[in-house]
Amino acid sequence: MVSFTKVFVAALFTPASCRALLRAQIRGLEISSVGPGGNFSDPNYPLDINISAGPQSGAPSLELAAARRALKKLKDLLGQDGLKQLLADDIAAGNKAWHDIVDAAQDDDTNLDPGTRTLAEVQFSAVPSDCNEDKPANFTAVNFLGWFADSAFHHADKLWKGHPEHYGIAISANSDGTMAANVTEPWGSILTDSYVPSLMPVTGQPGGGERKPWMKKREDFPYQSVGEETLQDGGVVFGHLHYAFRDIPFDGNSSKTCGIEMALNIWMPSHTPDDVRDGISDHLMVEYYNWAGWAFQDIKLGAYVPA
Repeated sequence: MVSFTKVFVAALFTPASCRALLRAQIRGLEISSVGPGGNFSDPNYPLDINISAGPQSGAPSLELAAARRALKKLKDLLGQDGLKQLLADDIAAGNKAWHDIVDAAQDDDTNLDPGTRTLAEVQFSAVPSDCNEDKPANFTAVNFLGWFADSAFHHADKLWKGHPEHYGIAISANSDGTMAANVTEPWGSILTDSYVPSLMPVTGQPGGGERKPWMKKREDFPYQSVGEETLQDGGVVFGHLHYAFRDIPFDGNSSKTCGIEMALNIWMPSHTPDDVRDGISDHLMVEYYNWAGWAFQDIKLGAYVPA
């Protein structure tokens, strides 16, 4: 006679229930600085906690390290195709949300200015702490872009893990030397399944898609790329990206550099909610922060050798 426990377990852990559990875990493992948890020095934490016993080495990490390990394991086991299958309903809802936003913002499409478009803007510098006048400046904008291209085609896991909510990243090469990107990730509250047909060439030189007249010129940034964010379910354009990179002069001396600066802009339709604008800004900041750090380490340790 089959035991009640075996029947109960078989009924509970059906393929559908397993997918639901995994989906809930993936959604619950977002890394956030909002609310309790995270940094022990967080001024917004409602309790004054003094730890008298704990880890013997290093600072306590609370759930951050464990969340990263758990999420990496789940993502590795499921793979990008598996993740997209689990999130199919969310992707469909995201497609509908973007279609509604684009349809409501027909007045945005002007030729000479951005009209009423919503802008997500991120700009930051990444400077090695050991800069000095005699050390070769290998951490440059062109070398960072070369590292990105090398990672895209040979070490895709580095792009995959750039943000915990990367559910899919696939880079391919176009015949003209530019990149095409398929990306599944959240833009704030909208899970977005997008395709960018043309990005910066794999050589790391300036280029990409068609530059809009209303985009910032960024004349002091020699490496620039533009592209159109399109929906996978029909090619509707919902965003225009413009990324720019440059070297930072060392101690005011333009002949020597140390570190790089990035200016990342994405224009979206005027009816884009604020949480979507701020969500993609935060997403850009996190992923490029991580990618810059890994690029620096790979260049420094020789894991990536610039051409």
